[in-house]
Order: sequence, then C-alpha cells, then structure tokens
Amino acid sequence: MRTDDDALFRTTSESVGAAVVVRVAGELDQVTVDELSDCLSGATGSVDPPAPVVVDLTGLHFLGACGIGLLLEHQDLCLRRGCALVVVASAPAVLRPLEVLELMDVLGVRPTLPDALAVSGRA
Repeated sequence: MRTDDDALFRTTSESVGAAVVVRVAGELDQVTVDELSDCLSGATGSVDPPAPVVVDLTGLHFLGACGIGLLLEHQDLCLRRGCALVVVASAPAVLRPLEVLELMDVLGVRPTLPDALAVSGRA
C-alpha cells in the first residue's frame, strides 16, 4: 500500500561532470508533467553541448503517456542543441511502457546512472 510520501512528485537537477542529471521520483502523469518540463527546460538550457542531459527515472512508480511524450519532446530539443538526452530506468512500471512503444533505443535507456554517464561520455 502506498503512503502519501510515496506519491509525492519530486525533481532535482545537478551537474555531474559535464552532464546535467535530472532525478525524478513519484508518479509522472498529467498532473506532474509540467514540473518536470520546467526542470528539463532548465537542464537543457544549462548543459554545454555535446554534454548530455541524463534523466534518472529510477525513483518513479508510474510513467504515464504524457510523461513519455515529454521525454520525446525534450529529446528533440536536446538534439537540436547538439546534446543527447539519456534516460535511466530500472523499474518495470517505467520500462514496460517504453518497451511496448519500442522506445528503449530511441531514448537510450540505461539501467543505472553510471551506465548512462559512461555511454554519454563516449558520444
């Protein structure tokens, strides 16, 4: 059973080397998508290309369709700026919709933050 603390949506952003890492926790749905959009816009604007924006979704309990659309939108914005958007995900609730929609390779999904930073460091 989920408590109120589990349902809280949180985003944080920090520089890790040249990358900007955005960590997301809670449920990403139409109620919370604008908060993540603002955070991703700030991250995309502050990263120095070709350094990546890494979106760590390991703290998510739910990934809705609008959240997937937001990731694709910001991936496009990153590509236009000359950087990559890399997604970190390991929970079935997040991986399942990305797999069904065949977006694992499109979003460069990696199982851990170190994996995402290592791959993006070689790009």
